[in-house]
Amino acid sequence: MIELRDVWFRYEGSEDYALRGISLEVRRGEILAVLGPNAAGKSTLLRTLNGLIPHFYSGKMKGVVLVDGVDTKSAPISELAKKVGLVFQNPERMFFSQTLLDELMFGPINLGVDPEEAKKRALSVAKQLHIDHLLNRPPWTLSGGEMKRASVAAVLTMETPYVALDEPTQGQDARTKEALIEVVSELRSKGRAVIVVSHDVEWLADLSPDSAVVLDGGKVAIVGRGEEVLADVDVMRRCSLSPPICVQVARMVGLPPKLTPSGLLASVLER
Repeated sequence: MIELRDVWFRYEGSEDYALRGISLEVRRGEILAVLGPNAAGKSTLLRTLNGLIPHFYSGKMKGVVLVDGVDTKSAPISELAKKVGLVFQNPERMFFSQTLLDELMFGPINLGVDPEEAKKRALSVAKQLHIDHLLNRPPWTLSGGEMKRASVAAVLTMETPYVALDEPTQGQDARTKEALIEVVSELRSKGRAVIVVSHDVEWLADLSPDSAVVLDGGKVAIVGRGEEVLADVDVMRRCSLSPPICVQVARMVGLPPKLTPSGLLASVLER
């Protein structure tokens, strides 16, 4: 489990805290969705999970982040990387290998995985995310959407127990979004935890996260079961977020909130 206990963080050179008293739990076998307006602290939150804060990003940190009981302040990033895989919002910052295949194999090999096993993982994940035809290409020659999928694949090949995804659907088409839901759901079924930061509330509704948290101004505005948080129209709008369209329609016609078209249709037929 990952535990955040009253976590505060202020970047060096800034007078304002990006995180203000965040307390959360992330359990294995669950999906946690993280929502919020721009500058709410979402990406900063992810950086605390694998030790980038405070080891890489300078600033003032208060509170405790525990990954399976290990305090991230005292553990090196190299050790935390074996536990928490992080996909950055800007994927071009992740790549340095000559080919995409080498890039996907680098992480597991660096963790001590046999090269043949690393290649097997790379081929499997690349096929899942529809980038297997790009394996011989240099990563920096890929399109923005392809780079995003490649960055997700590079983390998945490491098979860490915790996976943090920052805006994974950015630049993706409907087919790839569906593939991402399948991949994330499979991770959950295998007992791994997935933390997803996203503005794409329709995709999150389809993903059906176990829990969700909305950040606003570095603070927790609401945290709870995923369905309940995504259906809370008042909180979502107060935090400059648009609730899923099915939730809005259900509210307009006086029905209980439903996240998906199938759920909304069932409510209409039962009426």
